[in-house]
Parts: sequence; structure tokens; C-alpha cells
Amino acid sequence: MHATSSTQFDAAGGHGVPGLELVRDGLYCYGLPQPGTLPHYAFSYLLLDSGGAVHVIDAGWDSDENWQRFTRVLSGLGRSEKDVATVTVTHLHPDHLGMAARIRAASGASVALHRAEQDGIRELAAPVVESEVEARLESWGVPTDRRPELLEAFRGRSGWTAFTADRLLDDGESLEIPGRSVRALHTPGHTTGHLAFVDDANELLFLGDLLLPNQFPGIGLGGTPVANPIDDYLASLATVAALDRFEALPGHGYRFTGIAARSEETAAHHGRRTEQVASAIAPGQTVWDLASVLTWTAGWQNLRGLALLSALSQTDLHLARIRDR
Repeated sequence: MHATSSTQFDAAGGHGVPGLELVRDGLYCYGLPQPGTLPHYAFSYLLLDSGGAVHVIDAGWDSDENWQRFTRVLSGLGRSEKDVATVTVTHLHPDHLGMAARIRAASGASVALHRAEQDGIRELAAPVVESEVEARLESWGVPTDRRPELLEAFRGRSGWTAFTADRLLDDGESLEIPGRSVRALHTPGHTTGHLAFVDDANELLFLGDLLLPNQFPGIGLGGTPVANPIDDYLASLATVAALDRFEALPGHGYRFTGIAARSEETAAHHGRRTEQVASAIAPGQTVWDLASVLTWTAGWQNLRGLALLSALSQTDLHLARIRDR
């Protein structure tokens, strides 16, 4: 794997948020800050069509600061928010979808995402049924003194604002960008309706959070998956690995080449995690017990709130995968 932007590579190491960069003729990339420490920014991509209109792939976290950053970037390109024709998002997470509603309100732009993400947004925007959450925490064996913070995390995870896209995309459909040919590639796993976007002419692959150069993305993080999302995710990695000659344009981190090698490395990571879970299983063990003996980047004892919820969910997914073998 090789970084194709030294500025983005440096930023990924904790040195600020990347500014506007020209990727190809009429294609720009810039970073937008987001809450938390890793990742501390997400990328938004701006494509100019043959008529001069702007098309956005991933809108970034919605905040007044980011809106000002967005309008400044457009101004530097001789454009304004009124020139935005479409916003297309790789997946429903707020660091990718977040500012789409504000852009649409200001410009009248059409917003597109995969139809499964629309279903996921409806599910996540619905009120939390606390009895169902309590039942899940009970089934996971969560100690009673840790349940309040996880219940709050469920509330936060389900705190999506209801949003309805203007266009629902399926695998293989082309984006409406005059003078450019960019097609949707369904890559489920991170979320059920996650999309990558392929620019065959320029050998570019917009990856969203499917594959990142400096992190291993979480799995099953958007609504109720149809099947075990780990298997879906591994299949998606194999799909993009076939586009190894393309330059990768991820949702976080930095642009890079070496898609096949990074896909293999990421798949191996999840394979090791499944084997680690399998080797740690003991009779009568709960998901909580199992998760507590696994290795976590931040350390099990330091996991709180959403991070703890994610750890338990990921452990449960690997456990289900083992049982289904």
C-alpha cells in the first residue's frame, strides 16, 4: 500500500485536517472535522460536471463550522452552494450523510443513497424500545451497573434525524453527473447499503468506509443486517480487490494505491478476530464474558458508551458466525 497524498498522510498522523486538494481534473477532495479522536476527519469529494455544476460524494459531519468550511471551499473554486446539483453518500453514518440535508435545503440538490440505507435511517430514527434493549443487554450478560450507559448509547445510536433521499440507488447504476461516468458498487458489510463508486475512465474508486488505509472499519453498523454482515463484508473486500490498479479514495485517512493488499490485510484481521473469539469460547460464557477476554485497541477496561456497545456487537457477530459454520 502506498499513500498518494503526503498532505493527507501527515494529517492522518494527527497533524490537522487536510485542506482542498486536486485529485484529477475537475475532482477535488478536502477534509471535514468530526467529533472524537479517531478518525478526526472525514473526506468529502467535489466533482465538477461538463456544465460547471458541483456534485458531492459524502457530505461530512453537519456543523456550522463545517458548513463554513464547505462554502469557503466552493468559493475557492468559483462556486457557491447554489451550484451543487447532487449529493451522493456512501452510507448513512452522520460523518458521511450529515450535511446532505443542509446542502439540499440551500441548493435544491438531489440526494442519493442505497435503498437499504434509507431503510436503515428509518429504523435508526425510530424511538428506542427500551424493553427490547434491556432484553438484549440481559442476553449479552451485561452487568446491571453497566446497563444504563449502554441504554444511553442505544438511544444515541438511534438518534438519527428522519431523512428521505431523492434517489435510491442500486448496484451498477450511474450517478447523474453530466460529462462523467461514475457507477455505484454495492459493498455491504460496514452497513447494509454501503456503496462504493467506480470511475473507470480515471481508475478511481470512492471507498467510503469499506476500506481504510490506517484503520479496520467496524461491521454491521447500520440498521438490521439481512444476513451475517461479516461474510458480506469479506465478499465486498474481494469485489474491490479486483480493482487493484485503481487509486483508492477513502472516507478517512489518506488516498492510496494497493487496494488488493489492503483488502487482504483487512480480511485477515477479521479472520483473526473470528479465530480469537473461537479460541476464547468457554461453557456458560456470555457475550460480555467473552468480549472481556479479547484484545481491544483502547483496552477493554477503557471502553465506554458507544465504544463498549460496538465491542459487544462485534463480539456477538463473530460468535454468530462461528455458530453458523
